[in-house]
Amino acid sequence: MTADEAPGSNGADADDWQRVWHTLHDTLGNKWALHVLRLLAEHDAGFNEMKRELDGVTAKTLSARLRELRCRGFVARHVEATTPPSTRYTLTDAGRRFVATLRELETQVGVVDCGECGVEECAVVAREKPEAVVGGCC
Repeated sequence: MTADEAPGSNGADADDWQRVWHTLHDTLGNKWALHVLRLLAEHDAGFNEMKRELDGVTAKTLSARLRELRCRGFVARHVEATTPPSTRYTLTDAGRRFVATLRELETQVGVVDCGECGVEECAVVAREKPEAVVGGCC
């Protein structure tokens, strides 16, 4: 590996892996994107059903996240020929693989009380169990 290569980059130059990570952030860093993926990992859902289950998301935001996730190939939209027509959203194979990876990461993150910092709660990477975090503050 040369100095320009990132670990695991398979020979790609530094700009390539940075572009990939920027794209990941652009896609998943938007509010509610991960929530939509997590919900669809549990079950296929229609728009209104997702809006009800994702307490606090607006219709405009949910619509934008679904559009972005469809463009990235994580979510598929299926229009059912009913009267009136109904729309269901599902994870694609790529979406299921990606969510499986994220679910593995869930075991590495714990939410702890950060009251000492003036923050209600925050996520920390847990080396052991989340309650083992010294001082409870991130």
